[in-house]
Parts: sequence; structure tokens; C-alpha cells
Amino acid sequence: MSFHNQSFNNRLATMGDPAEEACDKVYDYKTHDLGLNRVWKNGVGLYMVEMTAAMRYTPDRMVRDRNIECMGIGRDRTLKIKHEKIAALRCWEHVGPIDLFVFDKPNDTYYQASIETWHNACVNFANLDAFHDGKTYFGLHRDNFPSEAKVVPDVEAPTPI
Repeated sequence: MSFHNQSFNNRLATMGDPAEEACDKVYDYKTHDLGLNRVWKNGVGLYMVEMTAAMRYTPDRMVRDRNIECMGIGRDRTLKIKHEKIAALRCWEHVGPIDLFVFDKPNDTYYQASIETWHNACVNFANLDAFHDGKTYFGLHRDNFPSEAKVVPDVEAPTPI
């Protein structure tokens, strides 16, 4: 079953994980996890609807000089990014530079540029659409991505000490 046809709970369980792993490889595992953990420390949890957009869209990774949000594209080769996500990530620019890292799993390649550069590409080239919940998104085809494809290096995670 295609990713987009799965239930929200099934999608949430794996959402972003392959892209985050690819980002870790690109940065030779010199990354720090940000973003939201799916298991809460007290076992009760918070609800996404109770959070501000900037809290919901905390970037996934921190590297030495920037924060990085990781997303993936599927066989349709189209990045689907919500308008509210771009706006929230732009808020994070007050903390430091924000990049969007887009992983093309079928080709084991990635694209990376600043969120501002991705936003400009979306405004100029993306289709506008809405998810079933009514939230609007940009559908940006890979042919219009604002950076060149690069191969994800084949490196192993370091052994924990």
C-alpha cells in the first residue's frame, strides 16, 4: 500500500525516519536530534493540536551551523509541504539558518537548500492543493527542486561507546 494511502497512525510511526537517517549519513552522524519524540517520557503524551505550529514543526536535526527539517518524496517525485509548515520553519530562522533536506528514497539521493529557497521554488513552480483535513500544501515536483540531487553516502552509524 502506498504511503499516502495508509492510516495517519501508520504514517506517523515512520514519517520522516528514512529522511532523517539519510541526513545523518550525509553529515557522517555528526547530528543532534531535535524534533518531536513519538513516545512521551510520562507515557501520557501531548497532543499535536495543543501545540503551536512552531512547536509541532521543530526541525529534525541540528548540525554545527544550522537546523535541518527532513522530508521525503515517493514514487510520484513530488514534495508535499504544508503552507503552515513553511511558515513555522521560517519562525525558526530567528534561532539560526534552517535548511530543508528532501530525501528521494527510490533513488537514494537528496536535495538540500535553505527553507527560504524552497519557499521561493514553491511559490514559483508548485501546484497548490489540500489534504483531506483541509490543510493546504505546495506540491513541488522534483524537476523544480532548487538544488541538484546528491547521492547519500554509504556510511555506517558509529558504534556507541
